[in-house]
Order: sequence, then C-alpha cells, then structure tokens
Amino acid sequence: MQEELADLMSSMERRQHKRFAVDGFAEVLVADGTMLFRGRVLDISVAGCYIETQARLRIAPGTEVEMVFRVNGIVFRPMATSRAVRLGEGAGFLFLNLDAKMQTELDALIAELSADG
Repeated sequence: MQEELADLMSSMERRQHKRFAVDGFAEVLVADGTMLFRGRVLDISVAGCYIETQARLRIAPGTEVEMVFRVNGIVFRPMATSRAVRLGEGAGFLFLNLDAKMQTELDALIAELSADG
C-alpha cells in the first residue's frame, strides 16, 4: 500500500498540466494492430488523458496508440503513447502531434472545464 502511495505521489509530481474530470467513451487501438480495447475517459489535460478499462492491458509504457473518444460533444481522434498502465484499472496516455483543429478543440474544452471548476 505504501509503495502504491509513493508511486501515485511521484506521478503527481511529474504532471505538468492540470487534469479535469470528464466522462466519455473511448476506443483505443494499439498502433501495430495487436490490441483494441474500450473504456471510459475519466480525466483530460492539454497533454493527455486517463482511460479506465477492464481490459487486460498488456502494453508497455511508450506504446503508440490511436484513440477516438467523445467528451462534451466533441470527438477527438488523437495518436498517443501509453505513459502509465495499471493492470485491471486503466492507463494514462500522452497525446502526440495534435493537428491544429484538434489542438484548438482541446484548448476550448480545457477552457470550458476550467471555467466550470
């Protein structure tokens, strides 16, 4: 238990961007096509998101994925890399190379979530 708490504190210290609670459905495809899983987007930031899933994720940190999810009526289709994988719980992802349209939509969503919170 103490190790889990230390890991959580360590990952929180590394975060550079504020996360906002959201609720959205996600589909994630590992870039090499070896796995597809579904889950719920629980939080989002300007840099990435966390997806809760019951799937048995067998992906290493740094694995490239393609995802699609909807949050507050906006559909996002970013490429991302896995950052932290928690077996039986979910995974955190870092967005990669967002195009201008997607970046604008993400910035608008974060601004909306910031105003709400």
